[in-house]
Amino acid sequence: MEARPGRGRLNNRRPGEKPDRNVPARRDGRARSARVGSGEKLDRPVPRSQGPTRLRRPSEPGGAQPGGPRPAPRVERSVQNPLIHGRNAVLEAARAGRVVKVFQASGLGHDPRLEELGRLTRVEVVAPERLDAIAPGVHQGVAAELKPRRMWTLKELLATEPTLLVALDSIMDPQNLGAILRSAEVAGCEGAILPEHRSAPLSAAAVKASSGASELLRIAHVSGMPSAIAEVKRSGIWCVALDPRGEVPAWEFDLTQRVCLVVGSEGEGVHRLVRERCDARVRLPVKGHIASLNASAAAAALLYEVMRQRSKSDD
Repeated sequence: MEARPGRGRLNNRRPGEKPDRNVPARRDGRARSARVGSGEKLDRPVPRSQGPTRLRRPSEPGGAQPGGPRPAPRVERSVQNPLIHGRNAVLEAARAGRVVKVFQASGLGHDPRLEELGRLTRVEVVAPERLDAIAPGVHQGVAAELKPRRMWTLKELLATEPTLLVALDSIMDPQNLGAILRSAEVAGCEGAILPEHRSAPLSAAAVKASSGASELLRIAHVSGMPSAIAEVKRSGIWCVALDPRGEVPAWEFDLTQRVCLVVGSEGEGVHRLVRERCDARVRLPVKGHIASLNASAAAAALLYEVMRQRSKSDD
């Protein structure tokens, strides 16, 4: 029997010949064809669509069996107020009167800081697992629920007539933010100015990095750093930007007068508009191959230069 043109070999089988399993039949019994360059049609296998795979929940048929692995239980955090952790950070916050309650893991050894915490505020001893749930991270066995932070305006901060301020321009790393605030508080700084948008938040990580200094400093948030610098200058305070390309070394500038030190990020430094509004730009000379210091290290060096000049003038 002669085969019709355009038909595949599935329909040209001789009597008794087995079908080719590599050529699946369509639902209507005919093989799907593909046109080739010679004008003939050859049969090709077409995979049957299985549709998208949907994962089943354990409670659904076909889901995970009772003996199989189960998802970790969801832990609900019952603490509503801001939470910080770390023994030094919690202790400084308690000394400042900002702590509502301390959560202390059971089984901790003797530590004078823990004893002082017990005298300053209410302490609740909890299981280590619960503390891990409410304060993830390296908490050193102690976390604290804080009262809401007082929000200082720049006008209120300047009304305290400070002699030393720091303004942090685009410090996005919470570790750098905390370290600078710690150095500022140690150096006798009376306040810090932070932008509302281009800044790391005062999170638990930043508070821990500051070792609690963030709870002792007056911190004002401003909508724009350039306008804030102009307002600080109008109050009679010199604004000095820390810049690797500054005109003078830090020790050649008179830092005994009222000053606001402006510190920028490691990548971009102090932004151009902020830098242009400052009264001076000072640098920290380097002798090695690295072009500049870490932002927090540079801020600490400049703050200690302030302390050095002022202590010398007091003698």
